[in-house]
Amino acid sequence: MAIEQQVRALIGAGRQADAVALVEREAAGGDTWSQFCLAQWKLQGQGVPLDVAGAVAWLERASAAGMAQASMALTTFYATGTGCSENPERARELLQSLRSNVGFAEAQMRVLEQVVEPQDIRFETLSETPLVRIYRGVLAPVESRSIRELAEPLLEPSFVIDPASGRRIPHPVRTSTGMSFGPLGENLVINRINRRIARLTGTEYAWAEPLHVLRYTPGQQYRAHVDALPGVSNQRKLTAILFCNQGFEGGETAFPQIGLEVRGNEGDMLLFANTLPDGRSDPASEHAGLPVTAGEKWIATRWIRQRRYHPWEPETAR
Repeated sequence: MAIEQQVRALIGAGRQADAVALVEREAAGGDTWSQFCLAQWKLQGQGVPLDVAGAVAWLERASAAGMAQASMALTTFYATGTGCSENPERARELLQSLRSNVGFAEAQMRVLEQVVEPQDIRFETLSETPLVRIYRGVLAPVESRSIRELAEPLLEPSFVIDPASGRRIPHPVRTSTGMSFGPLGENLVINRINRRIARLTGTEYAWAEPLHVLRYTPGQQYRAHVDALPGVSNQRKLTAILFCNQGFEGGETAFPQIGLEVRGNEGDMLLFANTLPDGRSDPASEHAGLPVTAGEKWIATRWIRQRRYHPWEPETAR
């Protein structure tokens, strides 16, 4: 019986410990399926302690033995610095090596090769206090299309957790569908966009939250709110919003405290500050996504913190 079948049979019989022992033994002996399986378990803390760096180590062994699935997974870990040091060059080398036999790798490489990193993006300052700027032409059309195509199958309605019942309820402020490109979902196209945002804003790639995509249909909106979070020491100091399409009506980004409304073209980026010089939330940064009246509006948001932020790392100080 194949190793995979044996493992499934053991788990089905409730013998998780025996399944783990078998996978660990076979992984140590060089079985690539077991190495990949053990990496997945370490990422989830399933039957073994949660160990992201250990997962990367097993993926390395499987990749070195020729397992394309492991190599593909490593591109994201190296690109984002999850469980290892950031190494975008190594990530691209791995992706290049896969392009001839992995369709998703070929699709990414085509986008990466089509788009030349823009070097002379200009911005216009719309407000000094709070700082609000619009950057023109940050995304190429193929990049904004890639964001939409990657995000669309993963969109979910915006919910929050009801503190009284613990159940998910419709978001009281945001009526839209959305998703985030987290550590395992940030491919090299998204990673390059995130690094471009860091360069344009004078911040570090590792300071920001995962790129979060929202789609608004007619009648949907994001009511007035501030992006600064209560009770955290590593605050969201900046918000960068990429406009990922055009051809819709309504949907302007409004700053009611300063009487400003902004409408970007596809590929533009809106940047604004959320905090005062002392780090406290700035009430004047209150903003809203006005209701869309026709068509669909797609945006992608990157919340930039004051220092390193990773969703899998605890915030030690609050």
